[in-house]
Amino acid sequence: MAEYGVGEVDVVGALKGGVGKTRLAMLAALYLATVRGEDVHYIDGDSVSQTGNDWAKDYARQTGGRFPVKVTRHPFDDVDELVDDLRRLHDRVIVDVGGGNPSVFTAALRYARRLVVPIGADPSEARRLRSTWKAAQTAAGDSAVGGFDAWVLLSRTDHTTTLPGEYREILTSGRDETSGAELPVYPLLTAEMRKRVAYQRAYGTVPADYLDVPAVMAEVGMIPAPDGGAQ
Repeated sequence: MAEYGVGEVDVVGALKGGVGKTRLAMLAALYLATVRGEDVHYIDGDSVSQTGNDWAKDYARQTGGRFPVKVTRHPFDDVDELVDDLRRLHDRVIVDVGGGNPSVFTAALRYARRLVVPIGADPSEARRLRSTWKAAQTAAGDSAVGGFDAWVLLSRTDHTTTLPGEYREILTSGRDETSGAELPVYPLLTAEMRKRVAYQRAYGTVPADYLDVPAVMAEVGMIPAPDGGAQ
């Protein structure tokens, strides 16, 4: 249950770059601001890249217009203090965090209601998922709001190949079909982020088409489901 008088906090994060987290986080923030009319503050907490922060700057530079989401870059391990301040001022705080810095990642989750971890159908990303999930479990134990729900999202999927289906099986079956070894079972979203080139082109814009992002948001409960019911 959300706290009275404070905005919801949603985190999109992974302890690996290049998984599509900034695209999801920023497009979700823009959707909430432009389609649903929420007052949204976006925190770029990635200690390696500043793609979210650059997105807003490039939009303003190219259009001369005001970016509809407030953006703050803060890739530091006191990001929880900033989140706590901002959630008292805005309807929603979305944190984009990762870049291989577990202390920033866990701090970002202190006031979170939701965590979405994007990964590609790729062996290296599946391996790094374990460290991200372990850090999330550590953060859940230190939550100031009673914990958070967490999901894994397949991103940049190419359904002209069998890889998305194969990795969906790997992440949810709990067993390596080849060796028979036990594997972690992850809460994998049904929705996927499929349109890689379209997401790349969305950078620096306020798009008219939010592609797969509303389906992801509805499945995790950030917005109502299309039929009007809550997820």
